[in-house]
Amino acid sequence: MTIPLQTMRVGTIDIEYDIADYTDPWADAEPQTILFHHGYCRNLDFWRGWVPELARHYRVLRFNSRGCGGTTVPPAGAPYNVDQLVGDALGLMDKLGIERAHWVGESSGGILGLVAALTHPERLHSLVLVNTPFKLPGAVMETYNVGEVDHATAIEKLGVGGWCRKTLAYRLDLAKAPIAMQEWVIREMGKVANHVGIAHHLMAAGGDMTKRITEIKMPMLILVGENSPLAKKEQMNEMTALLPNAKLIMFEGYGHGINLLIPDRCVAEMQKFLS
Repeated sequence: MTIPLQTMRVGTIDIEYDIADYTDPWADAEPQTILFHHGYCRNLDFWRGWVPELARHYRVLRFNSRGCGGTTVPPAGAPYNVDQLVGDALGLMDKLGIERAHWVGESSGGILGLVAALTHPERLHSLVLVNTPFKLPGAVMETYNVGEVDHATAIEKLGVGGWCRKTLAYRLDLAKAPIAMQEWVIREMGKVANHVGIAHHLMAAGGDMTKRITEIKMPMLILVGENSPLAKKEQMNEMTALLPNAKLIMFEGYGHGINLLIPDRCVAEMQKFLS
C-alpha cells in the first residue's frame, strides 16, 4: 500500500514530502532531522530503503525537488538553478519548523548539499554525499550526448526515460542491479518533463565544487562505489584529503547507485558517522 504524501506551499511552488518519525515518544530531547535530497530526475522513493532503520532514531524528511514527483513543474524557460533548489529545501525546513538538519544528498542532490554547506552552514549539522562527483568528468559529458549534437537534443528526441535508458550504466551498476530495478529507475526518471531534465542537467554539469571545497568545515561523510564512472575514486581521494572533517567510505566492487543497491550498508556507515 502506498501512503499518501503531503504537500507544502514554499514560495511559489507546492513541494511534495514525507516525514517518518518512529523515535521513542517519551525521549527527553527532540530528535534531530535527516533531510534526504534525491539526485537528477529522481524522487523521494529512491531513499525508501534508508528510512526504516534511521526513522527509529531520527526524524526523516524526504521530498520531491522542483519538477519531480508531485512537486510543481516549472514552465519551460523558467529559471532553474542551484540557489532555487537549495532555497526550496531550506524553505521546506522553515515551514516545518526545522532549524537544522543532516543533509544527505545523492548525486546532484549532494552537489546541492555542498552549496547549502557553503551558503547556509548554520542550517546543517553535517553533510553526507552519496554517489556525488565534485565535478563531472569531461568524458562522461560527451557520452551523455548519446550520438546527438548535445544532451538537450538527445533528451528532446528520446525523452528523459529513453535518455536514461541509453545512459543507465552511468547511474546504476548494471552488473549488480537486477533487471526489475533497472526498469524501475528508467520508468521513474521517465516521469520527469523533458525541459526539466534538460535544465537540471545543465545545472549539475555546470557545477565545479573543487574550487571551494576547503571552505566547508562541518563533518562530512562521503559514500561511493569504488568503480563509479561519475564519482571517480581518484577525485574522491583527492577531495577527501583537502577536508579535515571528512570521512570517505568506498564500497569495493560497486559502481554507481549504491543508495539503491546496498542501502543497509550505507545506513550502517551513516549511523556510525552520526554517532
